[in-house]
Amino acid sequence: MAVSQPPVTRAEEGYLLLADISGYTGFMTGLGEAHGVDFSQGIPPGFALMGALLDAVAEGLGDPFTVVKFEGDAVFATAPLAALDGRGGFAVETLRQTYQGFIEARTRADIGRGEHWCQACVLTTGLELKMVLHEGSYVVQAVHGQTELLGNSVNVVHRMLKSTVAETVGNRHFLHVTDDAAERLGLADAGVAHLETYDLGAVPGRVLDLTAAG
Repeated sequence: MAVSQPPVTRAEEGYLLLADISGYTGFMTGLGEAHGVDFSQGIPPGFALMGALLDAVAEGLGDPFTVVKFEGDAVFATAPLAALDGRGGFAVETLRQTYQGFIEARTRADIGRGEHWCQACVLTTGLELKMVLHEGSYVVQAVHGQTELLGNSVNVVHRMLKSTVAETVGNRHFLHVTDDAAERLGLADAGVAHLETYDLGAVPGRVLDLTAAG
């Protein structure tokens, strides 16, 4: 049986961002071990916490980023070239403010937990946020009623979530920018140089501290 092909909406070039919550898997494992899968007595507050953290990230990105979708523990967003080209300082400050909003949401959740304390609660303060930013071309396509971004640039930015950056810089909150993005942003000399090699090839870039002053 022939399968009809979904229409290609458009081809674009722009900035691709993934903001990923580190420690998510361990946190969810802790929830499962503490509460099991029977939610008849109510849904554990840890789920609301994750929703609040993802919401804080999405809200923090704001303009000029547009959230494409949520991917479990990550927010996938894009920004047009015209909005960020040559505006690296603005882009970095936006992402640093987003990180600060994430920390504030995490703190509020920790304070608002009240008397509830479980195995997952212990891991709350260990939740961190890392961001990866790339620039390239991609195709926006309708797939089964959903908008999807496809292309090598999309693959690259997703590969970047698995890296040695944390081991190199000594923390799990950082902004990893590819050279492709850094050059257009005017950040070619920002942060420290870092090279990752994937099945897609070498990905040179820069690593910036998300906690540094703007």
